[in-house]
Amino acid sequence: MLRFEDLRVRDSQSLDRDFFNRRFRLIAEALGQLGTEVTSVTTDTDRLVTLGLTRVNEVLGPLLARLQAAAENGFLVAASDTPLTVTGGLQSTLAIASDAERDLFTPTPYVLLTRRAEGTEHDYAVLRVEGYDRASGGLAFEVVLVNGAIGDGSHDDWVISATAGISVAVLKAATSVQATLALAQQAAQDAAGAAATAEAVLASGPVSSVNGRTGAVVLGMSDIAGLVSALAAKADSSHGHTIAQVSNLQATLNAISDGGTY
Repeated sequence: MLRFEDLRVRDSQSLDRDFFNRRFRLIAEALGQLGTEVTSVTTDTDRLVTLGLTRVNEVLGPLLARLQAAAENGFLVAASDTPLTVTGGLQSTLAIASDAERDLFTPTPYVLLTRRAEGTEHDYAVLRVEGYDRASGGLAFEVVLVNGAIGDGSHDDWVISATAGISVAVLKAATSVQATLALAQQAAQDAAGAAATAEAVLASGPVSSVNGRTGAVVLGMSDIAGLVSALAAKADSSHGHTIAQVSNLQATLNAISDGGTY
């Protein structure tokens, strides 16, 4: 390392060529050593920057990719191409195809199942989630509500949407509406059956006679078979009975008269 003492000029010192050459050599050597040290510092700095950027890529890169995927695709929606015929009460599994969607998708207790095909806006099913395997993308579920033509056959263009807590209330309301609709349909069928019976009666034509008579018919007692004889066998509304006509009446009276004390 260059020191001040190496460059000091003393009294009566001769300022010849050797004097200057020696000092210039020391300065050149010091500058050369400084350049080597600067190069080493620059190399170390570059190595540190490279290491830092590598760690940033390793740690933040996947996170940034997930954030970008979430911004583009959302974490509440995923697609599945699993062939399936949807029916009420069905228990099955849908596989989420995309790795990015599989990793991001976060199902709620109930999810909405729709289709990507045009003209299916009113076709949907509500699924109760029974489990979700993020590694395989398998969503286990039970179908609790079917609407429209979503169950008219096997499809593979599914869109699974996580729903808010209000979906439970909507599900209950939809179930109540379906029960009311079923009752209304049954009542309509009963009314249709009654109408068909009435039409059949009317089709047979009006009544042409009563008890073999036509026109304004007035029926008497004799017109009703057996009515006169049945009434004749009945007792008069005001009538009397002898003691003998009353079972055990005489014996009862004798017993009272013989043994009574007055």
